[in-house]
Amino acid sequence: MREFKFVHAADLHLDSPFVGLQGVSPHVASKLRKATFQAFERIIGLCLDRGADFLLIAGDIYDSQDRSLRAQLQFRDSLKRLSDAGVPAFVVHGNHDPLNSWSATLEWPEQVHVFGGEDVSGIPVIRDGETIAHIYGTSYPTQKVRKNLARTFKRSDDGPFAIGLLHCNVGDNKDHEPYAPCTLKDLRKTGIDYWALGHIHTHQILSLEAPVVLYPGNPQGRSPRELGPRGCYVVDVDSHGHCQAEFTTVDTIRWFWEAVQIEKLETDEALISAIDETCRQIRENAGGRPAIGRIAVTGRGSAHRALTKPAFVTELLETVREVEGNEDPFVWVERLVIDTRPPVNLEERRSGQDFVADFLNLVDEYREDATRREALRKQLETLFGSSRAHRLLDSPSDDQLRQWLEAAETYCLDLLVLEEE
Repeated sequence: MREFKFVHAADLHLDSPFVGLQGVSPHVASKLRKATFQAFERIIGLCLDRGADFLLIAGDIYDSQDRSLRAQLQFRDSLKRLSDAGVPAFVVHGNHDPLNSWSATLEWPEQVHVFGGEDVSGIPVIRDGETIAHIYGTSYPTQKVRKNLARTFKRSDDGPFAIGLLHCNVGDNKDHEPYAPCTLKDLRKTGIDYWALGHIHTHQILSLEAPVVLYPGNPQGRSPRELGPRGCYVVDVDSHGHCQAEFTTVDTIRWFWEAVQIEKLETDEALISAIDETCRQIRENAGGRPAIGRIAVTGRGSAHRALTKPAFVTELLETVREVEGNEDPFVWVERLVIDTRPPVNLEERRSGQDFVADFLNLVDEYREDATRREALRKQLETLFGSSRAHRLLDSPSDDQLRQWLEAAETYCLDLLVLEEE
């Protein structure tokens, strides 16, 4: 068979809003509005620069069923660049952009192939009169597809290499809706050589052995839940049908969530310097891109007192934004998450002869003694066993009980220490 190359992308979410952001400056807001479009433009450029034979897009081109006209026009115009260069694009629709949602009456480029939603269909990819691959795909006719679509795929006997294009949830990923749920076993039974998947927003390699099964993730992170590099896969297929997949970043703004520890920060100046240093490291790690996200200020230390004052935190955030938000590339701190405590030597307080010592030692007993934890669990049955709660809440595990005990210890200890002061 002939060697060939393709680009596998998914979950473009064009024109997606960056939800939950507050106080964003105008120039940052302008960058955010363009980010998803620019990431897709980089995918198009990647296809042309790498000499890809075709582009695969595995669903969720748009962000919602109410597709913006701007998103549709830019998607069409970007694909026209590929079509004019003789590079076809194969597209399926997912839960965010099902076939029954509104779409403008646009004329699509000749080399764009959109799969229907009734049955799986196959389209050959022909280069210089030779079929190099068959693309099999199906789109979501409606938003909530609960059927196992993978079981409807079947490779035909003709064609040297088969690719399945599908928006689905493999293995019941809890972070995403269980649309078109299936298993790796389902995918392997079809005879497909490469599964170009979409729906999961973090790039994942589910299998490198035949069949190759990959999620490229979304090409542009849109919230603090979508941290780190975002992109697509460039896949080389050799004359034996072996695949070499390279994850390539195309995001134009990178999200971060970093932490600053206050244990050794004795002054407000030291705190500001630590945040500035964190922003500098973020800028270095963003690979020349702007960055946006949150900084968690954590730990026990003397800086805690100032950080309990909302006015101080607001002014601190404004100061950081004024400095870092005007750099090129900028680092925009969307939020300072304050999770600090006053300085307390826990070991010293445990060995004391006062109420604080009794409290800390009692918490330790519950944390370490299984009988104590079971007694605590029984006390919580009033909540977790109620007719309203039991459908939504599971009885807490030992790990959950330990986490709650730690949180309660911290909260109560802070109150006791403040009373002493």
